[in-house]
Amino acid sequence: MINRLLCLLLASMLAVAVFAQPVPSLRDADGRPALLGTPAVRVVTLAPSLTELVYAAGAGDKLVGVSAYSDFPEPARQLPQVADAAGISWESLLALKPDLVLAWKGGTRQDDITRLHTLGINVFAIDVRQLADVSRAMRAIGQLVGRPLPADGAAASFDWEISKLRIEHTGKAPLSTFVEISAKPLMTVNRDHVLTEVLTVCGGSNVFADSPTLVSEPSRELLLKRAPAVVVRAKSMDAAKSEEATSVYQGLAAHRAKRIYGVTADYAFRPGPRLLLAAREICQSLERARDSLKVSARR
Repeated sequence: MINRLLCLLLASMLAVAVFAQPVPSLRDADGRPALLGTPAVRVVTLAPSLTELVYAAGAGDKLVGVSAYSDFPEPARQLPQVADAAGISWESLLALKPDLVLAWKGGTRQDDITRLHTLGINVFAIDVRQLADVSRAMRAIGQLVGRPLPADGAAASFDWEISKLRIEHTGKAPLSTFVEISAKPLMTVNRDHVLTEVLTVCGGSNVFADSPTLVSEPSRELLLKRAPAVVVRAKSMDAAKSEEATSVYQGLAAHRAKRIYGVTADYAFRPGPRLLLAAREICQSLERARDSLKVSARR
């Protein structure tokens, strides 16, 4: 009995010691230091991708508030929503008394980030421009909430799976690809967007990698001139709408040969852990395109 009590006492002392460990020195995507003295226990996220990153890092139980459209994983749907495209609901956020707010660099308005700092709320901005940024973000979240081990494990698993895809597609026939992020207006991304690296992993190349801005609206004439062999776009559940949206590609060999492939929007367009699933879908699509091109070459 005494031994059991001693074990319980030791376990509780260990738990307190772990909880009291200071947060390591970290800087966010804006270069600001994390000023947490001890691990955060009440976390708010300002983008759905950040919500997914927190759950992936093994810290979903620390979330007390999220942004609109935070619908994955399922428990996130039950959390109070404190932000949307219009901005932050300040009364709702402050009522939750967060000790850490995760912001999306480039998505969360800079004025809102500044106001959070002014209010004395710890803010950590996260940016995902490369696949390595996903695992880096998970590790940072793990440190911020005092869960380094599960976060490191999730990050290592993500990196390993991406590495396997990269190796599997090394030496594959390169395919010029157009990445559609919007049909009306027609919009795409440049080399600084994480989806360009995903294409590279799969042996593809972004035909608008050289665009001067992260997101651009290429003319149809320029698209036809660059003649991508493949088009990757968000999947549509409505076949009629999908056909209408792809009519912009008429005149491309990719359209004639049906090398226009859908990717799950929430995988590809939320820069978080499900980018791995997007990469698998895109790699499979490019493999189908290679098979299509082989058939065409034999005719």
